[in-house]
Amino acid sequence: MQESDESRHDRGWRSIIRSAVDGITGIGHDLTDRAQLEERLRASEARWRSIVESAVDGIVVIDAKGHIESFNPAAERLFGYAEREVIGRNVNILMPSPDREEHDGHLARYLRTGVRTIIGIGREVTGCRRDGTTFPLHLSVGEMSVNGERKFTGILHDLSARIEIEGRLREQTALARLGEMAAVIAHEVKNPLAGVEAQFQVIGGRLPAGSKDAAVVKEIVNRLDALNELMKDLLLFARPPQPRPMLVDVAALIRTTADLLSADPAFKGIAVEIEGAPPALAADAELLKIVFQNLLMNAAQAMQGRGAVQVMLEPLDGVCRVTVRDSGPGIPADVRERIFTPFFTTKARGTGLGLPTAKRIVEAHGGSIGVYCPPGGGTTVEVRLPLLPVDGNRRSEHR
Repeated sequence: MQESDESRHDRGWRSIIRSAVDGITGIGHDLTDRAQLEERLRASEARWRSIVESAVDGIVVIDAKGHIESFNPAAERLFGYAEREVIGRNVNILMPSPDREEHDGHLARYLRTGVRTIIGIGREVTGCRRDGTTFPLHLSVGEMSVNGERKFTGILHDLSARIEIEGRLREQTALARLGEMAAVIAHEVKNPLAGVEAQFQVIGGRLPAGSKDAAVVKEIVNRLDALNELMKDLLLFARPPQPRPMLVDVAALIRTTADLLSADPAFKGIAVEIEGAPPALAADAELLKIVFQNLLMNAAQAMQGRGAVQVMLEPLDGVCRVTVRDSGPGIPADVRERIFTPFFTTKARGTGLGLPTAKRIVEAHGGSIGVYCPPGGGTTVEVRLPLLPVDGNRRSEHR
């Protein structure tokens, strides 16, 4: 049966309409798929941004020229820069010399040769903060390609705490060995030394007063006294006794120590001015007396036996802060860095054990000690000792 022209016309239109509908439906499906894809991309980007921004370690992204493209909040805390301050700048601003000057050459060499020295390996490096101070870091570097462009991601972990712990462990090991050595010295040297000194004193007593031989014997006895004091200082530093805490009035303790200092003719011109009266704390009075005697004598010697030493006592955030200030010439920075190093001294007859021993005693009480030199001159020593509850102090006293 032959199809009429009208039927063919209707069928043609139906085909066109169906194609149009299918096309529109296809476009709708494409738009829906694209919208879903974009939504997934936004969600994925938000997740990764959240991970990067909440990361504990610093994360820095740079391009192939070394310019910073991303700088997460942890990196801001590490280096002291805000992200807006470093974006677009060379990453070498985060490095001290000579790494700063050498970085671009290392990056160019890698791009040219492909030889890796740090990428995918990781190593310990030194970072440079905005204020110029340096600190140890572990740096891991990864490489990626974004739209055909090479990028590098650096993950930076601060090693300061680990380095400090390792240093303390080394110090404790060294002190333990020193304690063993000091015990041997005390047994093999100190006791015989006392016997030798006693014999020289007997000989000196038999010699005519004012004779040359009497003067020689007196000098020998003085040298033996100095050696004996060194032995005592060494033993105290190497094996300080454990604190036996009792209620201590720190202000009264420092006044007593200052009175002992004023009895020395060399320090007659020194006045010790004490301000403040914090509550009593649980501490070993005899050990703290060693600490404050050392600090007051150092201050007096810095002022060459003339002037006023200011001592301020105040409770602060659960601690008793004791500040000892002198008006001497101050301490050079290179000396100040080594001031708590055992046996380091700038005095002609110093043992170099006074401040290290004071530090050990203060830390044995759970406190801290620091030395500062204000720009205006002089030296300030700050001792912090924990203030315990009165009931806890009394329990310590009755143990």
